[in-house]
Amino acid sequence: MIVRVGSFSFSPGLGPTLVTLAVLPLLVTLGIWQLGRADEKREMLAMYEERAKSAPLRVDPGQWAVMHASGEPGDLAYFRVEMRGRFDGARQYLLDNRTRNGVAGYEVLTAFTPGGAGGGLMVNRGWIPLGKSRADLPELPVPNESLRVTGTIDMQRKPLPLLGESGYQRLGWPKVVQRIDLEEMAKGLGYPLLAVIVLLDEDAPAGFAREWKPYYGIPASRHQGYAVQWFALAVALIAIYVIVNTRRIRDG
Repeated sequence: MIVRVGSFSFSPGLGPTLVTLAVLPLLVTLGIWQLGRADEKREMLAMYEERAKSAPLRVDPGQWAVMHASGEPGDLAYFRVEMRGRFDGARQYLLDNRTRNGVAGYEVLTAFTPGGAGGGLMVNRGWIPLGKSRADLPELPVPNESLRVTGTIDMQRKPLPLLGESGYQRLGWPKVVQRIDLEEMAKGLGYPLLAVIVLLDEDAPAGFAREWKPYYGIPASRHQGYAVQWFALAVALIAIYVIVNTRRIRDG
């Protein structure tokens, strides 16, 4: 096929045409997908802001039993909760490789048991720096009395693959673990846990350094930037295809 426009002729070859037809839809699809992801992140942020203003969900023994019996707690991300009971200070977990302002440390995960519930919820009490060495673990004080605790249910995240030990099989307490695994935590504690992580409110007692932000992965603005890049590559591909296959018609 030859198309002439003024002093130029456009004569695409079979090879460049096939490559362009194969790659161009992929680039456009990736750009559209990134725009969709950006919309999802905006919706998640709007959900976080809306649920942060709602009244806390009271997790009493009856509510705990209903949630546990259902198996999966459902979409409870970013809902605020309020509960009264005790922390299990004798058996705590330290989530490793957590940094704050460039300082290495742990996030302290402590089970909270509403009185008479028969189980508990895992509460992230915040960040604490490393001890003098990894063999010298930091002190994790816990009040002995019954407390009223408020917090926010964290977004569920898929556990990252591990190349080494998770830490759950080590003896002694607290256990330094590499990722959150609520099933393993429940085995170590000896009682069931709801399939949620509660982020202890920043002004709540019995916590450490806390400055929670909604987790939803890559922000919407970055997804938009990726979409622009994919669409720009699609435009560049079309431009290259046209330029490579266009020739000037010489006089005579």
